Amino acid sequence: MATVHSLKDIKESKLSSKIALAAMLLLPLAGVGCLVFPSYVEEALPLLLGLPMVLTAVSSIVAAIRGRSVDEGRSTLGSAIVMLILGLVVIAHGPDNTLFIGIVWGLLGLVKAAQEFDGIFADIKSHEPFAVSLAVCIFELVLAVLLILNPSANIEHHLLLLGIQLITYPFTLYREHGKLKIEAEA
Repeated sequence: MATVHSLKDIKESKLSSKIALAAMLLLPLAGVGCLVFPSYVEEALPLLLGLPMVLTAVSSIVAAIRGRSVDEGRSTLGSAIVMLILGLVVIAHGPDNTLFIGIVWGLLGLVKAAQEFDGIFADIKSHEPFAVSLAVCIFELVLAVLLILNPSANIEHHLLLLGIQLITYPFTLYREHGKLKIEAEA
């Protein structure tokens, strides 16, 4: 999947990577909608989430296939295929699947947290600062677990948690040359 660290990376990336990133950045907008207008967003949630997931996945698959490095496509192609399938399932389930969507995004959040923990452990091994990354990772992990646990308890509460998860999902904190940076990944 496409990863950018700066505006320069966006300008230099291929069209398929730009489309994947733009589609993934629609998810935080859906997250804001979940926070501000939860009752209105609930009906449109399958399209608000499913379409960006499908667009991101298809664009990432095209970018991985067109990439010159076999190793470059290896780590992203599988993730893109899973994202495509989940996006299609979210759309196919229709407007009555808010609980399913919350559980799916909770599981995606757990996978993302696992990857971030790997980076944190690498920082610990290399004696790099890791407290901020660890705090953000734990926050995302707690959100993911809350989305999975008892999703039918209160749909408005569930949509608020989902909104926060969607806002943070495309972004990852990382450390480069001792400086804390943020990247967006699609």
